[in-house]
Amino acid sequence: MNSRQQGSGALIAVIILLLMSAMLLNATRQQAEDALSLVADERIWFQQASLAESALNWGRQRQWPEGEAGWQCQIESFFRWRACLLIEQERVLLKGDSGAGTLAFYQWVSRVTGTGKLLAQPHGWLDYCPYTEEKRCFSDE
Repeated sequence: MNSRQQGSGALIAVIILLLMSAMLLNATRQQAEDALSLVADERIWFQQASLAESALNWGRQRQWPEGEAGWQCQIESFFRWRACLLIEQERVLLKGDSGAGTLAFYQWVSRVTGTGKLLAQPHGWLDYCPYTEEKRCFSDE
C-alpha cells in the first residue's frame, strides 16, 4: 500500500462525524427555537386570561345603569380592563377582556333591580362566546 492513502479513511470518517454533529446541532437549535416560541405563546395566553378574569370580576362589582338592550361597556382606568354588559330581553351576559382583540371570558349574570348590581348565575362562567353569530359576541369595539 501507498503510505499516502493510509490516512484518507480516517479523514473521511472524521468529516462524516463532523457533518453529522453539525446536523444534530442544527436540529437541536431548531427544536429549542420552536419550544421557546411555544412558551412565549403560552405566556401571552396566561397574561390575557388573567386580565380577562380580573376584568370579569371587576365588572361584576361595578354599578351598571338601567339601560336599553345592547352592549354597555366600562373601562378601568389604571389596568385598562374592559367589562361589557349585553342585555337581551331576559338574558344578561357580562364580558371581560383587556381590550379589543384580546382573550375574553363571559359570565351569565342577573341584575338586582334598582341597585345596578349584578349577580353571577350558577355555572354561568364561559371561556367562549355562547352565541353562534360572531357579531353578537363583540361590543362596539
